[in-house]
Amino acid sequence: MVEDVLRIVGEVARVNGISRIDKVNVVIGEYLMVKPSLFEFAFMAAREGTRASGAGLTIETEKVELECPGCRHRYSPQNINFNCPRCSNPNPAIIKGKEMYVKSIEGVDNCG
Repeated sequence: MVEDVLRIVGEVARVNGISRIDKVNVVIGEYLMVKPSLFEFAFMAAREGTRASGAGLTIETEKVELECPGCRHRYSPQNINFNCPRCSNPNPAIIKGKEMYVKSIEGVDNCG
């Protein structure tokens, strides 16, 4: 995951003429069950030798949001029980919280 983030960030920087990346802002869905401290540790190790070698990292966690296919109720589960709180349907669709993406990067362009 970290290597994919750094690859994406490096490509965005290259295309936009950014020579040094100072900060990377990432959103990680709660459903992925990624521990932010471990992700940050891996990022700090993997960033060496890239345009992001001195970059800081901000991680934003996105809550899980579900939608019941029966009654269309949208809700965030309070525990590991994903059943709809209105109709008890056990098969909700995951609407939010299962993605990971680079929200933004900050850096210095090639001009200075």
